[in-house]
Amino acid sequence: MSARSRRTLPPFCVIDRYILREFLRYYLLALVGFTGFVHLFDAFEKIDTFIDHSATVGEVLRYYLYSTPYKGILVAPVAPLLASFLCLGSMTRFREIITLQAAGVSLYRIFAPIYVLAALTAGGSFVVAEFIMPQANRMAREVMDGDIKGRTLRNLGSRVNVTYLGEHGRMYVIRRYDIPRETMIDPSIQEFAGGSLTRRIDAQKAEYQDGVWLLLNGVERVFPAESQERAAPFDTLRLEVPELPGDFAKDEVHPDEMSWPELRRYAERVRQSGSTAELYETDLHLRVAFPFSNLVVVMIAATLAVQVRRGGVALGFEISLVLAFASWC
Repeated sequence: MSARSRRTLPPFCVIDRYILREFLRYYLLALVGFTGFVHLFDAFEKIDTFIDHSATVGEVLRYYLYSTPYKGILVAPVAPLLASFLCLGSMTRFREIITLQAAGVSLYRIFAPIYVLAALTAGGSFVVAEFIMPQANRMAREVMDGDIKGRTLRNLGSRVNVTYLGEHGRMYVIRRYDIPRETMIDPSIQEFAGGSLTRRIDAQKAEYQDGVWLLLNGVERVFPAESQERAAPFDTLRLEVPELPGDFAKDEVHPDEMSWPELRRYAERVRQSGSTAELYETDLHLRVAFPFSNLVVVMIAATLAVQVRRGGVALGFEISLVLAFASWC
């Protein structure tokens, strides 16, 4: 058997363990380093806020602790990119790659453990973004708005200036919502179809009774497509809709605090209301695509790392930094 004939290495052999150990070492250093850098950059932006509100060290630390999953997801693709350059670039520099190729091991087999680890990293990044990041972002916002800025997050029995997107293109604009009494004060309910307003109900009050909303002392307006507006005053009007009292008692949830199914339903409600939902749809697709960029960047970096003979490690570090700043800006 010639020296250059192809050889098949057994799974998880000593070479795989060596490559994985080197890659993981660089990966963890890069992940922690870039996450810390993003935290530091964010701290410089918010330092005036911390000083103006006399934030304690514990409050600041808790805020950045809860912000870590989001920041980690943000820098996640850069860490395997840098780790691939450093690991394979170092092996190329010390002629370890050439030695393996001379022994009949193909580049694809050398890259295999890194590809598998990158795929696992992509899956882990998706799991963190789906199950950990939304709740962590919500807690970080509560620390910032409640503990640091001193705003009242928990309503004291009512919510004011409530805007809620319901199902089937229905939007609620409520001056005040009384949570214990399940009562809307000065509600305006608008229904959309195909981006056009088809119905609007304005009332002085709306109470939830026997599974339906009972609207009191208001005006119902209908906007037919091919005729003039029709308005009908009413003393009482029964409105059977899927929105429950608990829906209006919840605080507003930001898109980055939603899971993928919640964001998909929210984007659908925005679309039905006649508003533009492209921003939420982009975020929806990004939730799936961004974690798996970990695997894509490793495939690119691994190929480049073994091609650059001179300055491989330094060049890989420079490329990683450039791509990192380009993706964040």
